[in-house]
Amino acid sequence: MHLIIIAMYSYLLGAIPSAYLIGKIKGKDITSEGSGNIGGTNAYRVLGARLGILVAAMDVGKVLLALIVTKIWLGTDPAVFAAALAAVTGHNWSVYVGFRGGKGIAVSIGTYLYLFPTLALPALLVALFNVLVTKYVSLGSLNFIAAMALLLLVTESSPWFKVLGVLLLVIGLYRHRTNIRALRSGVERRFGEKRGK
Repeated sequence: MHLIIIAMYSYLLGAIPSAYLIGKIKGKDITSEGSGNIGGTNAYRVLGARLGILVAAMDVGKVLLALIVTKIWLGTDPAVFAAALAAVTGHNWSVYVGFRGGKGIAVSIGTYLYLFPTLALPALLVALFNVLVTKYVSLGSLNFIAAMALLLLVTESSPWFKVLGVLLLVIGLYRHRTNIRALRSGVERRFGEKRGK
């Protein structure tokens, strides 16, 4: 019963559509502009750098809240697993906006930085370097979640977190399927590139 309650509040927290709400405040419908995605990268493109960073911080914050509450209340590996997976699921398929959402990277970053900072920080720095060099946010994002899945599999982490790493990778690959096709075709938009170029 506890795990069901944890999954429910974590999903509802993760489902808070940060980019959509900030966009509405600014008079923009982010679902109909840019890529239409309700995530930090599209928020950056549509709403500008300052608000894009705010959206990313809010997305990280909502999963941190779910994890902190869970850690305080129960704190077991299954409970933390349920909170993290439910928050990422909520972000990607938000009940508040017709089960649309982002691609789960900011919430995955928040999850990993909170649970495994010594693994996540180097992986995140490498991913950011990748983005700086290639200008492909999607590629850096995929590199990060793939690296974390691998690191969790080869380290002495709990089996629950090994499974979490694999599931977040699978979810991330699925949500980035159009980006992967675009990368393979050479038509993926680079960060800062205007549409139509």
